[in-house]
Amino acid sequence: MKHDHISFLEYNINQLMLPMDISELIPQHSVARVVNEMIERIPDNHFLRYYPGGGRSSYHPKMMTKILVYAYTQKIYSGREIARQLEENISLPLLWLSAFQKPDFRTINRFRSERGKGLVEELFKQVLMLLVEEGHVHLDDYFVDGTKIEANANRYTFVWKKSTENYKKKLETKVDQLIQHIDGIVAKEEIEPPSKEETKSLITSEKIEKKVQEWEKRLEQEPKNKELKKAVKKMKTDFLPRSAKYEKQLATCGERNSYSKTDPDATFMRMKEDHMKNGQLKPGYNVQMASNDQFILAYTVHQRPGDTRCLISHLQEAKEKFGVKAKNVIADAGYGSEENYAYLEEQGQEAYVKYGMYEKEQTRSFKKNPHHQSNWVYDEEKDVFLCAAGKELSFVSEKRQRTEFGYESTTRIYQCRECEGCPFRSTCTTSKHGRSTQVNTTYQQYKKKVQERLWTDEGKQLYAKRKVDIESVFGQFKGNRSFRRFSLRGLAKVSIEIGLISIAHNLLKKAARGAA
Repeated sequence: MKHDHISFLEYNINQLMLPMDISELIPQHSVARVVNEMIERIPDNHFLRYYPGGGRSSYHPKMMTKILVYAYTQKIYSGREIARQLEENISLPLLWLSAFQKPDFRTINRFRSERGKGLVEELFKQVLMLLVEEGHVHLDDYFVDGTKIEANANRYTFVWKKSTENYKKKLETKVDQLIQHIDGIVAKEEIEPPSKEETKSLITSEKIEKKVQEWEKRLEQEPKNKELKKAVKKMKTDFLPRSAKYEKQLATCGERNSYSKTDPDATFMRMKEDHMKNGQLKPGYNVQMASNDQFILAYTVHQRPGDTRCLISHLQEAKEKFGVKAKNVIADAGYGSEENYAYLEEQGQEAYVKYGMYEKEQTRSFKKNPHHQSNWVYDEEKDVFLCAAGKELSFVSEKRQRTEFGYESTTRIYQCRECEGCPFRSTCTTSKHGRSTQVNTTYQQYKKKVQERLWTDEGKQLYAKRKVDIESVFGQFKGNRSFRRFSLRGLAKVSIEIGLISIAHNLLKKAARGAA
């Protein structure tokens, strides 16, 4: 059978071909070139400070940093996979960035974990400064939001604080009963038993151990005392290890409600990553990020699920680590608290941050509802509120709350004593004691300022831009680059990963602009 009209391009795998310089095979606007250029512009002293010197020669930190950052731009988060790509010559850009050096996965992981924390934060700051110099990033507007990312931990091995506290209380009761029983025998022998207060104070692993030692000394004098021998054994093999375990678990929890046994720094948080979108409890971290024009300005990692109490520590870290203090802070209602407003005002930053009831307060039904406190008349001279029926709600008491940052909040409580027989009672309140209301004057003043700021043209534009800006960054992370779960464990190492992917994100944005 003839094939007169078939022709092929020449194919010979043994023939040498030009160019021999691998850099000529890298596209002009490749992100690999951007990674190389930006990291080369950072002075060596920022890298060398993390090396004590001595010992065998190490791979150059700039080379190691380049291959890690480039790998994160390509959705490669595993040290083993990076090493495989280098070893098998799969990725030309990786080979070019490494200058054909091939560190193994242990070296890559060790560099990322041991050198990473300070180095990555410093690198992020230096890259950000270069982007600001080039005009890609502006620091006036600071769009901040949080997202939860799953920890590299078992989803089914966990410790809950409340459960541990309950187990500890039950154990304390058993220990208390045993001590009273054994020391009650001593009382029969005319030795004064400990008081109830003393027995209660014994319920720690340290004090249980002391009690065991005390009973063991008695056993030396009474070797045939079977009941005492049994009690000592129970204390040593059961109560003491359990008490120590519960104390350790509660210490690990700290202020958190839970933690994972395989990554004790991870807290169980509700995440909407499942296909039903109804939220599942998984071990994870709350990542707070700020952006401008979809470039990341700062990142922090937190162990608490809620965003509200993360804002101040996030802003403090952003200023301290990355030198970022923006004029305008724009965030959703999850950050709208009195303490956050007070902090931003103190720092001289404009808050474009909604509060919890903001949207509801704008509705016609809310404004026309006569039973909402905001629609009542306040008599400043008498310090009373007048409800829809003209009844007085007079001042009853005041409560103060202090936060972990030392901010003190004051709430005044007012009570109506004329609700009996009022025609509006059924629609006004369900309380059998009558209608009461709580007023935080300082918070109301802050809310009024924020409301007026958000109503301006600038406020409307900034808040509308928030969704497009910071939420798009999270979409890039989780959707386009499939970064939904950490590879490393522990708060310090997780921060390194977030730093690497933040640098990768910013360099990808720069590369995209260069190619446009």
